Amino acid sequence: MNTQETPASELPVRQITLGQDTFPYIDVGSGSPVVFLHGALGDLRTWRRQCAALSGRFRCIAYTQRYFGTSPWRTNGPAFGTGTHADDLMTFCEGLGVGPVALVAWSYAGHVALQAASRRPELFNRIFIYEPGVPSYTTDSDELAAFGRDAEAMFGPIFQAVGRGDTREAVRLLIDGSGGEGYFEKQTVECRQIELDSAHTMPLLLAQAAPPYLSCDDLSSLQMPVSIAWGEATRPIFKITSRAAARCLSKSRHMEVPGVGHLWPDQDPKGFSELVGKWLDS
Repeated sequence: MNTQETPASELPVRQITLGQDTFPYIDVGSGSPVVFLHGALGDLRTWRRQCAALSGRFRCIAYTQRYFGTSPWRTNGPAFGTGTHADDLMTFCEGLGVGPVALVAWSYAGHVALQAASRRPELFNRIFIYEPGVPSYTTDSDELAAFGRDAEAMFGPIFQAVGRGDTREAVRLLIDGSGGEGYFEKQTVECRQIELDSAHTMPLLLAQAAPPYLSCDDLSSLQMPVSIAWGEATRPIFKITSRAAARCLSKSRHMEVPGVGHLWPDQDPKGFSELVGKWLDS
């Protein structure tokens, strides 16, 4: 097997047409396939550095989900939401003919991954989710109350910014809310550009229908190992849902990563890649 990493700047973008839609993706390396699924305000570029770092040992694949990024998505496509993105994930894996795959998902994409796994388990042999963000499997009343308070504190100003049409400010608020005050401006130019290229999705993200319901029993009945990880320093809306998912998935290994927050995969791609590599080897 090739053990030479491919530089992130040299990863070519490919296209795959699935039905009426064309999805850009990267596909690098050889070995067992790993699909990376980005969260809100991301696209395939979110995973370039991680795919490059792991391409010496694995076939690393990442695509831009519908309506994100700079792709010319059709205006009469299905509604924005985790249900649609789960449909796309299943179609993408089938269309590429790479299943079953290991799946790595982050944040918004966590619920996408869990929905797809519950509906088409044969497409996935294992799943790793960093900080899923949907609380449908959270049952403790105190945790739900704490989630609601933190969600209001974070998303209240974001709804206001979107309501007055200031999507750039909504992006800043979402990133600062996830990473800490001033985080958006502290990022690299490339990271900010990736997020701003998906600023048009902010109204769609806030107006989407409620994600399809998944209970704790639904998670515990999944047929493949599902590992949940979260940062020690992450805020309650991400830590609460992560720990709740981990409790439901009691047969798998889970972990709290010391000293990091919600944006750790982007902030420290080397560290995140090393963790994913250990998970793939385990």
